[in-house]
Amino acid sequence: MSTSHKERAASPPDPWWSRGRRAVSLDLLRRQLASGEAKRALVLGAGAEALRAELKPLCQEVRCLEAGSVSQLEESQGPLPFEDERFDLICALDVLSEAADDSALICELRRILSPEGLLMLAVPAHPWLYSDEDEGPRRRYTRRSLAKLLTECELTTERNTYANSLLFALMAPAALAARLVDVPTERHLPIPRLADELCYQAFAAERFLSRHVDLPLGQTLVAIARRRESTGWLKPARARESILPKLGRVQTACC
Repeated sequence: MSTSHKERAASPPDPWWSRGRRAVSLDLLRRQLASGEAKRALVLGAGAEALRAELKPLCQEVRCLEAGSVSQLEESQGPLPFEDERFDLICALDVLSEAADDSALICELRRILSPEGLLMLAVPAHPWLYSDEDEGPRRRYTRRSLAKLLTECELTTERNTYANSLLFALMAPAALAARLVDVPTERHLPIPRLADELCYQAFAAERFLSRHVDLPLGQTLVAIARRRESTGWLKPARARESILPKLGRVQTACC
């Protein structure tokens, strides 16, 4: 096979699991957002640029903060470089699982979220799948643990669904078997383009189910929560402390 044929057969730079997660997440967002509700949006984390491009039809302004590793964000202490209640929609992709203090991160995102604004989180699921071979994530979540975290930071969970469910029955046994025999695994091995497209189609097809019900099992969790105003004196303690790292080295992009 020639080099050009090999390149065409290799999986694309935007892999199936990333495209599939965007398809499911965007479908959920379209059903939670009222027309014109999200005038200003912030996308944070891995794959932020790709999601930013697809959010443009829904939002008047979309800002993007690419973050390959949360360790870059934790080099200096301080609040995120945005004023209070700046964004109507915040999407955080694979950021929460990498944060040293995930509760502080959510509370800081709540600070820059407008009243009644939406926060969308995508995180790796199932702590029992965690291994030393995981690249990046400090932790994995269950629906219950993620909902508890959002509630503690005074956010109301509107959707909390597993994703990548259809392929989970194949992926989970392989991951567990690799752990049992202590075989190092590579998270993003290239696969043929046809296989990549088939996996994407299987993942994206879940959006027709997740429109109606939160799926009970999957490789990923996608949650959508809304900011609710506190009544009386009670405010999130973490938000008052403002101990979130500054995104100093991350390039900000505006549409």
